[in-house]
Amino acid sequence: MLVLAGCDDDDDDGVVTPPGEDPEPFTVATYDTTETNGVTEITVSDDEDDLGIGYVNEDGDEVNEVTWTNDNVYKLDNFVFVLENQTLNIEPGTIIKGVAGSGENAAALIVTRDAQIFADGNPGSDDPAQADPIIFTAEADPVTPNTAPADDIGLGRDTRGEWGGVILLGDAGLNSTPGETNIEGVPGDERTLYGGDNDDHDIGVFRFVSIRHTGTQLGNGDEIQGLTLGGVGNGSTIEYVESYASDDDGFEWFGGTVNQRHMIAAWASDDSFDMDEGYRGSNQFWLAVQAGDEAGRIAEQDGGTDPEAGTPFADVRVANATYIGIGPELADADVAGDGNDPFIIHRDNNATSYFGSVFMDGRLNAGLQIEDLASGEDSRERWSDGDLRYESNLWWNIGPDFDPEATTFEDIIQLTGDGDGGEDFRTNLADYLREEGNLFGTELPITSINRDSGGLIQSFNPLAAGEATTAPAEPSEFDRPGVNGTYQSVDYHGAFGTTNWADGWTLLSRTGELE
Repeated sequence: MLVLAGCDDDDDDGVVTPPGEDPEPFTVATYDTTETNGVTEITVSDDEDDLGIGYVNEDGDEVNEVTWTNDNVYKLDNFVFVLENQTLNIEPGTIIKGVAGSGENAAALIVTRDAQIFADGNPGSDDPAQADPIIFTAEADPVTPNTAPADDIGLGRDTRGEWGGVILLGDAGLNSTPGETNIEGVPGDERTLYGGDNDDHDIGVFRFVSIRHTGTQLGNGDEIQGLTLGGVGNGSTIEYVESYASDDDGFEWFGGTVNQRHMIAAWASDDSFDMDEGYRGSNQFWLAVQAGDEAGRIAEQDGGTDPEAGTPFADVRVANATYIGIGPELADADVAGDGNDPFIIHRDNNATSYFGSVFMDGRLNAGLQIEDLASGEDSRERWSDGDLRYESNLWWNIGPDFDPEATTFEDIIQLTGDGDGGEDFRTNLADYLREEGNLFGTELPITSINRDSGGLIQSFNPLAAGEATTAPAEPSEFDRPGVNGTYQSVDYHGAFGTTNWADGWTLLSRTGELE
């Protein structure tokens, strides 16, 4: 394995020096090394030989395992691929920046389905205080390896769409035809395929990572999410990931079986969490917080795409989520996007179940929307079959004219489609929610949330408060095979108890938005 290192201004660009040796420098087309204001910057691009992140060394041998080190800044120039049989290691504290551009000139890191990435900002530890996060951000972000965490405040939460994002691909199952497809928004060729029949697929390790200012416009009106996962399997370790200020979704899954913990979607212009093509995974400790200038659904949960009735059906389980919407103060504001209407949506046979979670501060008609079709190929049927479950969740400031003593679940249920469920379905679903321990809180379920006079969130403390400090019921069904597939029992509702696991390593905390 070779470690890419910087060079002095007098050296040739693209110098690579093997560790422990002092040979004559040799030039590598994939890596162009310069120094700017005392910081070594290595521009990474797919060279003309299509070597991905690899290169040919001075002996003429291909090098397919590469480590990016935390004393450099790596700049992604256009689409950079980790190709079949390649491994990308990224040290804690490493900064990767996407070069500005859109369309065919957009920048993104794409890990293909037969490759692996090992990006761990806190090796061997789950203690956030010890983390030195790996940062993916925009070229314009002034953060450098010399920036103290307290001074790392990014470009602001309204700065979105500066570069593409991170895409992880695997060969776990989808429910679309023909079972593998090209990921949206990037050139469609063999490198961008995802899907297969290997639900145990292992992308590697991706943890304590902050992804910022993503979502530049690509071809056909598509954007890349902060983190896109296509066919990623349950052998993968993905946890403690922040998507901050995406100009599309915070996270989007296209099929796959990966299980995740400790995921944060902050200030996305579209959906915080988006699911498609039969994603099946078990997840715990998710935080979503939405901006007041532009936002979509807090969770857009689709099942099949082509066909919509494709199997296996989407069957996702989420425990201990905290979803914070735009807020009722912005009811009459001009908020771009769907603006929380609805707050949570289930359609196309999706069954995403929630346990012990907190849903709060929705806008306008924010609520729970479930598709009801005459064909019966819908999320209503998934609920009737017992696959779509809501158990022991707290609801606060959700629905029009919220009143904790007067608002009912009938008020927040939204039905779409041409089915015949009608008011009977609404009544039955509302009764089910009550029977399964869902409650409208009588007081704020997090410690604090501070909004300005216009209703925009200035800061918030997500630690449990009020009824959220009580223990939820154990999920009726949660555990799945693979990494992070086992439920962790907790004595609180929502993503946080008395410990703030987002403190320190996230941009949310470094900007002071997280109290």
